[in-house]
Amino acid sequence: MNPKLQAYKLDGEAWSKKMIARGTRDKQWDLVVEKIGPEIYRFPLFTEEFCNLTIEHAEKEGEWTTARHEFYPTTDILLEDLKLKDMYDYVLHQYCHPIARHIWGLEGTLWKRATSEDFIARYRDTDQSALDIHHDHADYTFTVGLNTDFKGGGTWFPRQQILANPKAGYCTLFPSVTHRHGGRPTTEGTRYIIVSFVKKEME
Repeated sequence: MNPKLQAYKLDGEAWSKKMIARGTRDKQWDLVVEKIGPEIYRFPLFTEEFCNLTIEHAEKEGEWTTARHEFYPTTDILLEDLKLKDMYDYVLHQYCHPIARHIWGLEGTLWKRATSEDFIARYRDTDQSALDIHHDHADYTFTVGLNTDFKGGGTWFPRQQILANPKAGYCTLFPSVTHRHGGRPTTEGTRYIIVSFVKKEME
């Protein structure tokens, strides 16, 4: 495990200055969040250092699987299996969930205790390059681009006619039930993203 990815435990503020993008780090939601389509939002989340460290860690320490999702399987690794779940929960609860609550006016403790399934997905032209159109089994979804050194790819929303293909470190947020989407083919290179299926706590 690269200690830089876990240093938030020692000093969250210092870690965030290195790993979280300016603006989002300062929680200036209305300054950094942009609407790119009907109920589809994008904001800067991670620095280049975080993205590079995470890809390196996944390829070095992880075991890619294609059998976790029955109907729309991705080539992926759970962050829990990479020992990155606690770190990512810290990021989600400090920065990402507050943005979703701010945009949609989500109130109450059930939303504040939202949980998520988080994983790194890999699309490359030599094996799984795309993913069919589907709904996520969640209330809302975050997808974070980790790199840009590939061609093609991106998350395509057919009803909204929007292609979300965030550059490295940028996060896309959308409601899961109303926004069917799929992964367009990566035609050259490898595309890495972190995906979070978010559900509010059940009563």
